Amino acid sequence: MNYSFWEKYFIESPSEITIIGAGIVGLSTAISIKERYPEVSVKILERSTSPNGASTKNAGFSCFGSVSELLDDIEHIGEEACMEIVKMRWYGLKKLKERVGIENMEYHHVGGTELFDKNDLQTFEKCQSQSDQLNEMLEDHLGIKTCYQVQRNHQLGAFHDYHLFNAYEGIINPVKMMHTLHRMAVQLGVQIFYGHTIDDINMGDYTLSTVEGLNIHFQKLIICTNGFTRRLLPNIEVNPARNQVLMTKPLSNNPLKSGYHFDRGYLYFRPFQDRILLGGGRNMDLSGETTDAFGHSIIIQDYLCERLELIYPGASQQIDCWWSGIMGVGESKKPLTTWIHDDILTGIRLGGMGVAIGSHLGEQLAEKVLFNG
Repeated sequence: MNYSFWEKYFIESPSEITIIGAGIVGLSTAISIKERYPEVSVKILERSTSPNGASTKNAGFSCFGSVSELLDDIEHIGEEACMEIVKMRWYGLKKLKERVGIENMEYHHVGGTELFDKNDLQTFEKCQSQSDQLNEMLEDHLGIKTCYQVQRNHQLGAFHDYHLFNAYEGIINPVKMMHTLHRMAVQLGVQIFYGHTIDDINMGDYTLSTVEGLNIHFQKLIICTNGFTRRLLPNIEVNPARNQVLMTKPLSNNPLKSGYHFDRGYLYFRPFQDRILLGGGRNMDLSGETTDAFGHSIIIQDYLCERLELIYPGASQQIDCWWSGIMGVGESKKPLTTWIHDDILTGIRLGGMGVAIGSHLGEQLAEKVLFNG
């Protein structure tokens, strides 16, 4: 890399707080720090020309959990732990809307719809019978009333005759959201350097070495690399998880009216203008999708195309583009905010809920790094 002395000096000089990763968590953390203490110097390093994990590659759901997902979580981790995670998502979405503004991320309050297989009466009946109990939990923990409602399914005849509707969810444009966060961070004085790939963290002399040959000094470091974290910290408790997504061409009489979830949130789809976005299905091949390599697989693509045909017959022949994003998941759905060294903090493992959790997590990380929490 042909760096001038000035470029090298500028990038390598230490800031009081350095952040690796310019995704929603990295930017939100930097903004939260600068909003509290404008005089603190903050630097963000990002390996790509734009955030390269899931922040600009997600499906754009402003959601905090379908009934089947939350019931599954309660079964595995208990009510209190589940509600703690839901609260993080809820307050994160509230903070995101306040900070970015609904117009700046094309937020549409269309609600969220959980669909069920026509032949899987057991799952529907379980979710229906426990939806009132979940509503009581959410009212107790979040103060919202009648979150989940059983409604007749009039649009999508390939699914069960009834679905569960969440009136508190919506959909966004994730790239517009990220552009707004980037602009806010820069206006607050955050230095953001793109195209610098960190390949080693030297905890002894407080330097980051890059593939491009730089040695960047830091004072306090926050790692916000989510699904890619094991490239830097091989023993950390987070695994990459790839989600594959498609977008159709414009379709006439698009039946979708909200954001939709199916199968505990593993499958999701939504409208974008006259198009259909559909993604997920990684539970069809969990081992194959435990990867931080972008790309596609026939298993998942075939599954998504089959599901697309149920939503809109013929749409699998009208696909405009495919892409994939990399999430960070683990045994726990709770984000990992841990001091791994006296001056090195992690903000990772968002479990596919980065849009919901990212802003709240940024507030938590700012609190920890500023006050050694």
